[in-house]
Amino acid sequence: MRSVIRLLAVAGALSLFASVAQQAEGAAPAGSGSFLLTANSPGGTYAPTFTGNGMLGVRVPPSGQGYAAGTVPAQSELAGFYGQVSNDPKPANDVQQRANIPTWSTLTFAENGNTFAVPGPGVSNWRQSIDLHTGIVSTTASWTAPDGHVTDLSYQVLTDRANPSLGLVQLQFTPHWSGPATVTDAIDGTADTTATPELTTQVAKGWNVAARQDWVTIATKGTGIQATLASQLQVSPNVLPTTTQTDQTTDQSVGQELAFPVQSGQTYTITKYVGVESSQNSADSLTAAQAQATAAAATGWNSLLGANQASWASLWQGSIEVRGNRTLATDVNASEFYLWSSTRDGVDWSVSPAGLSSNGYDGHIFWDAETWMYPSLLAQHPDLAAGMNAYRFGRLSEAQQHATTTGYTGARFPWESALDGTEQIPPPTSVNSEGLYEQHITADIALAQWQYYLVTGDKTWLQQQGWPVLSGAAAFWASRATLGSDGKYHITGVTGPDEENPNVNDEVYTNVGAMRTLQDATAAAQALGINAPASWTQIADNLVVPVNNALNMHPEFSGYQNQLVKQADVTLLQYPWNYAMPPKLAEGDINFYVPRTDPSGPSMSDAVNLIDNAALNTPGCASYVYTERSYQPFIRDVFDQFSETRTGGAFTFMTGIGGFLQEFLYGYSGMRWNANNVQLNPSLNGQIGGIVLHNLQWRGRTFTVTIGQQRTVVRLTSGAPFQIETSTGTRLLTRGRPLKLLTRRPDMTSSSDLVRCGHVTASSSQPG
Repeated sequence: MRSVIRLLAVAGALSLFASVAQQAEGAAPAGSGSFLLTANSPGGTYAPTFTGNGMLGVRVPPSGQGYAAGTVPAQSELAGFYGQVSNDPKPANDVQQRANIPTWSTLTFAENGNTFAVPGPGVSNWRQSIDLHTGIVSTTASWTAPDGHVTDLSYQVLTDRANPSLGLVQLQFTPHWSGPATVTDAIDGTADTTATPELTTQVAKGWNVAARQDWVTIATKGTGIQATLASQLQVSPNVLPTTTQTDQTTDQSVGQELAFPVQSGQTYTITKYVGVESSQNSADSLTAAQAQATAAAATGWNSLLGANQASWASLWQGSIEVRGNRTLATDVNASEFYLWSSTRDGVDWSVSPAGLSSNGYDGHIFWDAETWMYPSLLAQHPDLAAGMNAYRFGRLSEAQQHATTTGYTGARFPWESALDGTEQIPPPTSVNSEGLYEQHITADIALAQWQYYLVTGDKTWLQQQGWPVLSGAAAFWASRATLGSDGKYHITGVTGPDEENPNVNDEVYTNVGAMRTLQDATAAAQALGINAPASWTQIADNLVVPVNNALNMHPEFSGYQNQLVKQADVTLLQYPWNYAMPPKLAEGDINFYVPRTDPSGPSMSDAVNLIDNAALNTPGCASYVYTERSYQPFIRDVFDQFSETRTGGAFTFMTGIGGFLQEFLYGYSGMRWNANNVQLNPSLNGQIGGIVLHNLQWRGRTFTVTIGQQRTVVRLTSGAPFQIETSTGTRLLTRGRPLKLLTRRPDMTSSSDLVRCGHVTASSSQPG
């Protein structure tokens, strides 16, 4: 990713773990974390949370609704809504960027000319929570207005998981006074009109006072995508309002004000149904958005909440359950929720580093999607992961053109992608050179395509979509590698994940990625009965992967001189590339590079350190220490959202979330996907009571893995029997006959390091 760090700061020093008691396998969940995250103060380190349904995302400020600027602005997002400003005074802006949509959650309360706002005078008993089971953000408070009137208010905001085009807001308030009150519904374009650059323009707006409906249509500059937001209000029978149009001249905004009398002690309810449609999904976005709002109002709040909850419940059936460590379990719950909030089945826009929480990193798609987020979706929700593959397939022609224009064959995918498949990294290349050199993204994309086939076994998909991408990537690497006088193939002029050392030769991550692409494409050809070029195997077998035997490690690139590295690079050879090497060499890579990894880098380095150490059965508590280091310094306050680095960066950082979740899916379980079986090699430390991986998916089967402190139980819950590869051999898993495997306990393995499992601390400035 770019070296530019964008958003906010997070607090640093965090003490780490304490032991927990063992929990018997198969017992009822104990300490499996909270699904209701609550803030009791909008001050201090509070940062607003967000909720999404994979099409829409909305960040909810302390007031419980509306737009708020600040370090973490309360933006509203729509998947795929990219604009482009040409000839901007700042050249870095001349790329496709995902534009905000107007804030649709605005539903303000006022009395006697005073408007409720948080932070603000007279606010007490404030409380805000997010329900991870439903995606509902709830805010409650008591407000004493300047005239002494006290009102109890409650807001609920959600994006409907059952309907990707629907947002919902409800205000309930109880005045302890009698007199006139005002509630204002607005679709607020402030986030759009104050953006730099401004990416949208207003097309039209309108009102239907009798129906209590208003709407606004905006369009992206440069790309001409239209989006309409239509709001319809529904009021409780005791609300007898006079309705007035508002925001008649405010650019990209529209609103309606309801003024009505209230009586002390009565509760009043105003519900807002918002339809959001774009011209990418509907030929007439206005008609479609209005229809969504009207239909939602006719269905009603309670019925919509029921459908929304059912949709979320379906997702939670495939989840990670951590036992015996409540803090860790809660952070896993939150991480799953935030990642799911930014993706859905049938929405083929992939996931940017901040997902639908903001337009961070311009909403661009990087290697982050395939390498860090995708595997965490693939294991339990391949239908969600499929959209990332579809996104790349839909931009294959641009990747082919990119390869051609840069002098190669096949398909070369861009480092940053947005609306289309052209390179969208901001200029100048003297600052952001990744688009020139960080070509490993083509291998990362190819790996994801092959992993999808390994998990689903879908040959129709492989033939129609996977193979074109895989073969294009393989052809690119075959043309990219050059035969040297040493009889080996070399790849020069590249940058690996370690972006602090750019434009190098024989970068080991890149070379292994190219090798694996050629091998996987050859395997895909065999699965389809196609003859792959023999040169693919020839090149793969002879690509240089240098080893320093004296130091027992892989040099990161030709001429590497022990430089500090930005983030995991060489350590990624073990996972996800599964590059075969002797255990001592794998240990050597970890021991060499972990202390040389920049502590100001992102969290995923320690996620990989955990997965590698778990696979190697490193004695002691190294695995759990890396787990703590991979999330504790990056989690922000009560809503458990990741920041990009220990001191700030993109927020909410889906890339870090994806790496964190992979620790449980592929680290502690030792799970790897194969064409003929699933590999499991479970391990655990005493600081975690147990881990349950619910509803894992493999080729039409569903199975659950329960990792206990002495043994692991694998149960087939649906589908035909299949083979599980274990450390003691391959075993058949059938319905009603669970497999019982030994759980490795590296913390109980003798070690010369007597403090390996003692109490430790880690801070934001500690290196590996």
